[in-house]
Amino acid sequence: MNRMKNLLCKPLILSLIVALLLSLSLPAFADEDRTVTVEGSASVSLKADMATIEIGVETKHADVAAAQSENTRVMNAVIAALQACGISEDDLITSNFNVYTVYDYSYSSVGAEERIMNYTVSNMLSVTVRDLTVIGQVLDVAVEAGANQIYGLNFTSTESNAAYQKALMRAVEDAQEKAQVLCTASQVELGKLLHIDAQETGYVYGARNTFTMDAASAKGAAIVSGDVQVGATVTLTYEIK
Repeated sequence: MNRMKNLLCKPLILSLIVALLLSLSLPAFADEDRTVTVEGSASVSLKADMATIEIGVETKHADVAAAQSENTRVMNAVIAALQACGISEDDLITSNFNVYTVYDYSYSSVGAEERIMNYTVSNMLSVTVRDLTVIGQVLDVAVEAGANQIYGLNFTSTESNAAYQKALMRAVEDAQEKAQVLCTASQVELGKLLHIDAQETGYVYGARNTFTMDAASAKGAAIVSGDVQVGATVTLTYEIK
């Protein structure tokens, strides 16, 4: 009987010893890796001094070659009108060109061939306007020349990179202040900086007005620019002493 008790007690004693050793080592491991991670953000506001807008031409024809030829003719007229308005060749970039078939499904039946209604050619031009006072004029001349698609007016600033650097510095200061407040409140001492990460993607949040206009509504449209908000976000990880 005593031998049986000894056999049962040995595993129990070993388990208790292992648990005790773990309880003693865990706090020491946690102390060595104590950190605090904080996020800081800031933004800088500045006046917009530049804008981009998508101007396009869409043509339809029963013959694909005719649709392409008409589209080329009208787009060349639009480009010439924009250049006459003061837009440089470098600020005119083709952003999308698409040719697709439009089918008429109203006459479709089982086994019947699909009926082609027309071929549609769409050509989009990304236009950079560096003089905001002529945006309305740019729209007017483009429409008069034959443009029938207007998309996504976006105001930006040529000073956005410098503004981002300033916002980045303020974001770091914001994160440092938060880390110090947390440590003071927790009665611990802030240690050295271990890691820093900055999020740059989409840091310029301009005065944006995304819209679609037909030729009639675009002509004579009143366009008012706004401020550009340049933002920065950083994540800092500090050691806690």
